[in-house]
Amino acid sequence: MTPRTLFHTTPIYYVNDVPHAGHAYCTIACDALARARRLHGDQVFFLTGTDEHGQNIERIAREKGVHEQDYCDQISGVFRALWDSLDIRYDGFIRTTDEIHKAGVLKLWERLRVAKTPDGQDAVYRGKYAGWYCPRCEAFKTDDEMKQPGNICPDHERPCEWTEEENFFFRLSAYQTVLDDLIRSDKMRIAPESRKNEVLAVMKQGLQDFSISRARVKWGIQIPDDPSHVFYVWVDALSNYITAIGYADDAPEFQKFWGPEAERMHVIGKEIIRFHCLYWPGLLIAAGLLPPSRVFAHGWMTKDGKKLSKSTGNIIDTRVLADQYGVDAVRYYFLRETSFGQDWDFSEIGLAQRYNSDLANDFGNLVSRSLTMISKYCDGKIPAWVDQEPSGFLLFPQLHDETVFRQYDSLNFSAALNEIWGHIGEANQAIVKFAPWNVAKDPGRTAELNAFLYRLAERVRLVALLASPVIPSSAEKVLDMLGIPLGTKARTSTEFGLLQEGQPLGPITPLFPRIDIKKAPVAQEKPPTVNDETKPQAPTSAPPPPATQGNVIASSPQPDGPSSNVIARIQSVSDGTKQPPPTTTTPPEPELVGIEAFGALDLRTAKVTAAEKIKGSKKLLKLQLDVGGVPRQIVSGIAEAYEPEQLVGRTIIVIANLKPAKLMGVESHGMLLAATVDGKAVLAGFEKEVPTGTRVK
Repeated sequence: MTPRTLFHTTPIYYVNDVPHAGHAYCTIACDALARARRLHGDQVFFLTGTDEHGQNIERIAREKGVHEQDYCDQISGVFRALWDSLDIRYDGFIRTTDEIHKAGVLKLWERLRVAKTPDGQDAVYRGKYAGWYCPRCEAFKTDDEMKQPGNICPDHERPCEWTEEENFFFRLSAYQTVLDDLIRSDKMRIAPESRKNEVLAVMKQGLQDFSISRARVKWGIQIPDDPSHVFYVWVDALSNYITAIGYADDAPEFQKFWGPEAERMHVIGKEIIRFHCLYWPGLLIAAGLLPPSRVFAHGWMTKDGKKLSKSTGNIIDTRVLADQYGVDAVRYYFLRETSFGQDWDFSEIGLAQRYNSDLANDFGNLVSRSLTMISKYCDGKIPAWVDQEPSGFLLFPQLHDETVFRQYDSLNFSAALNEIWGHIGEANQAIVKFAPWNVAKDPGRTAELNAFLYRLAERVRLVALLASPVIPSSAEKVLDMLGIPLGTKARTSTEFGLLQEGQPLGPITPLFPRIDIKKAPVAQEKPPTVNDETKPQAPTSAPPPPATQGNVIASSPQPDGPSSNVIARIQSVSDGTKQPPPTTTTPPEPELVGIEAFGALDLRTAKVTAAEKIKGSKKLLKLQLDVGGVPRQIVSGIAEAYEPEQLVGRTIIVIANLKPAKLMGVESHGMLLAATVDGKAVLAGFEKEVPTGTRVK
């Protein structure tokens, strides 16, 4: 396989204050992407950095009584220290006060000042601008963007200032057709699809020229043609993506990672999509340079339903979380809890539950049980590999590492982790099914026991490697416990069979000790798993409530949440025992609910993009959905009514704001709606085609 050349960046973070969890969210995602790509064997450059010029920095430094550079040095250092503590391994860290950056900006300016638009006009010209300006955004706001009364910036909740000045302008309007083709043809691929549509909607209104200099700001890079002006912060900041890799002197790294064979990707917050998908490619095209080939705009991490903001004080201290739960647990929760493209609300209880359920119970338990049995039954050494399945049946289904890598590459971290944890669940089930503690009692089955434990050890190694982009430190500990020497192929390759027979295990230590959740009860605590000496009892489950005619079928139980009085009446389908007929022929009076409770449900249209049966279940299907351009996975008990191929391409209705739940070890993010007719599900639908993601009222 030929390695790909892949360049991706975070936004460049503004040093008007110390970093918050929203910055960490994006940076952790980009670090996980870089690690996954390196594990896959690709050539990777991951860039991050700090934006250090502009009016805000002048103001803050003045208020603190320090020089602007000293202030920038301090805050930039805080960013780098936090990235080090969160195990971020970037390939480049650029500061807009670096000399390499200044040289690159000036080279870009020399191209722009002589550039001609497609219709022959000067790409850069002088002009006067008057409008409402937000100093904290360092951007002008239109009447439609501001809140009224008071001309309030919607992002910072502060009044904008009326500003008039003469500046240098970039003639973006002349690049409308070029940018429209770039975006519609996916030569610059914008994801999720909803963000692409958002950019196209802005273009439909007609692109406006924008200012690329400021006369009243002094802290910045001076424009050679008029030193009374400095480059506008967005032009200054955006150019970091090429200045950091040596654009100024056409360095080999620039030629390689910004060349035509490379993927040139920016990962950004959705609020700055216009600058990255219109301003930045317009400037590059005018300068005769390649535009980005891919832009991914992720959703916001919120707290109490509000955007994280240093200005408003709504913040989460990532360092405190990491100290309490561990760095890997924070990384895992940030990327597992929801699809990366969606907005989502942070919950510390949710983090604690994920820690105990996924990391301690599932992964930590698998590692502990597996290595303890190898230590006990194989004298603490990797057993021999016998080229046949123990007991003649397939205990370990094939591990599809390329599926995981594709999901990582599409920034669908939640789906990648769900796939990995599915394999973890299979391995835990295989232990119960094979019962090594019983096999070990029969000396005649030693070879069979060794064959099983070898495969189990390999499964532990492989899932640790595939999870390592998200939980790198824990994955390294697992490889150490397996006794794999540093620098060997077994530490970096997902090829099966690399563990060496007779290799001694390393010291076995707890990976994720369970934590005591005291703030609130765990909503769906998993039952304790069996140890290697205990024969498991058959699982029991409470039967579902009897169905009444017209009940809605849903994919997973969801007793909690603001709309529990409504959701409690939505029947979950499982593989439990069928219910006896009701003892009374008089149906109970339905419980009435207020319109507020119904309004708490976020009903959306979704298109089924893939469907498959869940192994071991007669009723459950795993569905992959497109909800307004955002991928989502749900599990639903409709297999007796629909074949998987019947569902692909069908538009359904889902409840989109439910907490994730597990059915048969498979993650489900929502419920679909259907009626029950003659004991079979009938999906709710529409007479006409409805766009995915449409709100159903």
